Amino acid sequence: MRLARLLPAASCLALLACSSGSAGPGPANPDAEQEGQIVPPGKEDNFLSNKAQEYMVEGVTTVTIESSLATATEDQKLARVRELIPLKQIVIGWFLNQYLVTKEGEESNASYGGFNALTKNGAYEDLGITALDATTYQFTFRQEFGGGLDLLAKLPTTACQTDRKCFDLTIGKISNDEMSRLETNYEWYRSAPWSSFDPAKVDPSRIEKLTLAAWPEKRSYDGWFDYNRLFADGKVTMAVHFGWDYHSDYHLKHSREVYDWLTGTEGFKSPVDSYDNLTHTSGPLTKTITANGKPVTVEISLYWGKPGTDTDPGTAAGGKVLEDDMRQSFKDKEIIVYSGHSGPFYGFALADWNKTTEGDLDDSEIPTMQMPSDTYQVVVAEGCDTYGLGEAFRLNPAKAGGKNIDVVTTTSFSNAATADGTKDTLRAIYGDDGAGQQKPMTFVEYLGSMDANSPWFTTMYGVHGLDDNPHAHPYARADLACKPCASDTDCGGLGNKCTRLGASEKFCTFYCTADDGCPSGYQCLPVAQGSTITSKQCAPMNLTCEAAPPVPAGPQVIINEVFASPKAGTGDANGDGTVSATDDEFVELVNVSSKEIDLTGWTLADSVMTRYAFPAGTKLGAGKSLVVFAGGVQASFPSFGGAQVFLASQNKLGLNNTGDQVVLTGRSGDVVDQMSYGSEGGGGKSLVRATDGDAKAAFVLHGGAGFSPGVRSDGSPF
Repeated sequence: MRLARLLPAASCLALLACSSGSAGPGPANPDAEQEGQIVPPGKEDNFLSNKAQEYMVEGVTTVTIESSLATATEDQKLARVRELIPLKQIVIGWFLNQYLVTKEGEESNASYGGFNALTKNGAYEDLGITALDATTYQFTFRQEFGGGLDLLAKLPTTACQTDRKCFDLTIGKISNDEMSRLETNYEWYRSAPWSSFDPAKVDPSRIEKLTLAAWPEKRSYDGWFDYNRLFADGKVTMAVHFGWDYHSDYHLKHSREVYDWLTGTEGFKSPVDSYDNLTHTSGPLTKTITANGKPVTVEISLYWGKPGTDTDPGTAAGGKVLEDDMRQSFKDKEIIVYSGHSGPFYGFALADWNKTTEGDLDDSEIPTMQMPSDTYQVVVAEGCDTYGLGEAFRLNPAKAGGKNIDVVTTTSFSNAATADGTKDTLRAIYGDDGAGQQKPMTFVEYLGSMDANSPWFTTMYGVHGLDDNPHAHPYARADLACKPCASDTDCGGLGNKCTRLGASEKFCTFYCTADDGCPSGYQCLPVAQGSTITSKQCAPMNLTCEAAPPVPAGPQVIINEVFASPKAGTGDANGDGTVSATDDEFVELVNVSSKEIDLTGWTLADSVMTRYAFPAGTKLGAGKSLVVFAGGVQASFPSFGGAQVFLASQNKLGLNNTGDQVVLTGRSGDVVDQMSYGSEGGGGKSLVRATDGDAKAAFVLHGGAGFSPGVRSDGSPF
């Protein structure tokens, strides 16, 4: 499934942007020898943030099955409904994107909408299918999109639900046959009047309005590129693909500029004697750097359409070669950079689309590409409005759920007239500190440099897949934590600092962006230089190095059971008499401590969004359990062994049968417990701790009745 805006005749070049955001900035000059002071919790005096944010949108719509099915069985009808719902999701996503995206001035619908925002292709959920008559079925849909931090203030919204804003969206009435026309390059939305949609120019009989509720999603912590994985084998492989440009042949100008820059200022060795003799088969430019005291070979391959050669961007044959080269890069390179024209659903435009349909690698093709499942990769999509590509890569089985990949995108235009985005990206991987040592970068630092390349309009760069990135400096010396010091040189190399703690202590520490980047007994706290917070560093939880840091006892509340795949006939986990593929999903928590725990403000999330927030006054007794169901008729529920029961009816639980994660977060935003699963979660049985209530026990398939909400696997109460 794809949602996208057709690449207009006057297209633009952009870099990727997503909305994961960041909870902590990287220091402006992180390794300068300046004394910092740990700031105790609650005493911060300033903060920094990203430009972009992810949002969820929800509404109610319908699909209508063919009249020939009016007398079919309900199962037959629902089978057709479930075929139509994903197609209707694409319809909604297309028109939502047409409304949110900012257009170029020469586009025919330039005055319609325009909020520097984009939908995330494929990030759909559908809930609560209900028959309205013999052929019409209503369902609640939910989609994800990215935009600026102030987007909900800019949209013409009204307060409609707690913490939500509502607005009206106009969509086209698309027939079932038309919705199903999704052949690449011939999709229904590439035809008038939908390709450049403006409701003022469409017959009113062909449009309808939906009321949508929107709310912001929780933002991710900042993190570093995973340099240790990139450099583990002593080599990092990079590829830059320049897409054909109609403005001023920037694919030729920028590829030459980058080649000259690499072989000149940057000291790379070329496989040939000049840019003019470089071809797509020449091999990479190379250079050896020093990273954390070890040599690393950097290989950079450059690809672009060369007129009159086998990569001529104006020919079908050349377009195929350009696309094949990029597919190969996704198969065997670690860093893949695209610099060229793009747009929602359009992916990577490598060749001259005015002359050939070849040479365009659409986002709908990305989930089927060959990519390595065990290799960490970074993709930078430097083209306009590439936000939707983040979800496309998550849908590739080798990168399921965003594992082992970071995708940089944008929710708006980027600057086609400069190669600085490409240079900034390459330097982010191999760049040094001025003294010959490779200098790691956080994504906040990197994205800030990218944003600066488009000073006269708003480009919001962001990264998808950040949550599993390192939250400690890649070259941190955790073994020296709390060692007394006089200067940074006492504490190791880059990323390690000598910092003041309290009035008299100076100790060794290192940069971090979140608590899980610190050793046991430490937390990631702000550090001030003068009155300004400049970074975050690991400090002992007891705020002294003169006594041993406290030893964490492990999570007090754990995720004990997860049921993701209710099956017809056997999946009535909530016991209300109806099997529902959504409502019968559940997550069971157990308090494994010896005291009552206040869960006020704690949240449950999956890989997409926060699903449930525990209300004020929620308390879980020592050794007791609670269950969060996605929905159901609670008055019909059994006792579940006396466990507390909550319903996530508003957001459901959204647990994917093919794999997902469940995250329990405390009131302050810290991760209390989390688990992830793959296809084993889709077999109609729950995943439960091998030993109930044991925080160290692995998750296994339920060995008894298939699920046991609120009670132990053998049915006995907690």
